[in-house]
Amino acid sequence: MRSILAASVFCLSTQLAAAQAPDTAARATSATAQGSGILLKLGTGVTRGFSVGGYSGPSVPLVLGAEHHLSPAVSVYGNAFSGFNLGRPSRRSDGSRASVLGDFGFDAGLRYYYGQEKRQRQGRVAGSFVGNYVALQSTSLFNSYLVGLPYRYSTLTLLWGMQRRIGKYGLFDAYVGAGLARERLYYYAGGFNPASSRTRTSFAPEIGIKFSLGSRLTSNK
Repeated sequence: MRSILAASVFCLSTQLAAAQAPDTAARATSATAQGSGILLKLGTGVTRGFSVGGYSGPSVPLVLGAEHHLSPAVSVYGNAFSGFNLGRPSRRSDGSRASVLGDFGFDAGLRYYYGQEKRQRQGRVAGSFVGNYVALQSTSLFNSYLVGLPYRYSTLTLLWGMQRRIGKYGLFDAYVGAGLARERLYYYAGGFNPASSRTRTSFAPEIGIKFSLGSRLTSNK
């Protein structure tokens, strides 16, 4: 009788565990997908537009971006950025004073946040806009010093990075990677008037650390 009772208890516990496993996975997937919406970010850091020297002294970047999840693990994003010169504006190629803007440009890319379910099982922070990721990113950079020909280069890079929340509204984003760059090289004759230019393809390393304030524009909640 005892053996029959023990066998019955074992079978019941096995069935309960099997029934709970899909429910746990479903909750993890739901938590990952919940409330993605569109994340707006405004930040700065060691990224494009940052400089400690140059004609106009140090330059501090300002980055305005948006990110939207296409699925719990995949998102698209875009950023507009510019460096703001803290020193005295230098003279442009036509003799006028340059603006406070230094390098400026745009980037856009596709991110894949991997290991979300593993982070859930380990009790670590996971969900929309948080986690480790790989990304494919395209960037174009311009410079306000050049009159009429501000384009400098474009890149296509593969990145590895991490994005974490700091408190309720803060975000930390760090990434590193490499790819290819298409540069425009200018040749000058008779002063600072650009005479001609040519393009070349070169290796393009990429690294960045950004601190931002973020807020969701919309939500699935």
